[in-house]
Amino acid sequence: MEFHDRLKNYREDLGVHKKRDMAAKLEIGESFYNLLESGSRKPSENILRKLFLLSNRPEEYWLYGIDEGKEYIEARKEFKCLRDAIDQLQNIGLLKLGQGFSKGVEEVLWAATVADVTHILEKKQLKGNGKEGK
Repeated sequence: MEFHDRLKNYREDLGVHKKRDMAAKLEIGESFYNLLESGSRKPSENILRKLFLLSNRPEEYWLYGIDEGKEYIEARKEFKCLRDAIDQLQNIGLLKLGQGFSKGVEEVLWAATVADVTHILEKKQLKGNGKEGK
């Protein structure tokens, strides 16, 4: 199954019958959505982020069909959460070079860092490189 198949199935599972309604949910044009669902276009990082927020399924699911477990841990990009948090904080104007961090920004960055460190430890454990608990 390819990205466009997962996208179509997700739209149908949501009960969204019209492609234009799904395009509106993703805040993109109907013609662009049609290209995505037909497989003529690949999703951008922005589209993948919107799908993640809407569906609560990771980027790896949308791209490769990987949802959880060992395959997900191996396929997930390292420092993905931190990169996403930085991008989102910059996009909404809360994170700028030379500015201090507000408490809220620090909390978001800390949570993203914890998620990424957890991922790295899980990945090492899968590969047999992790130190088992003390």
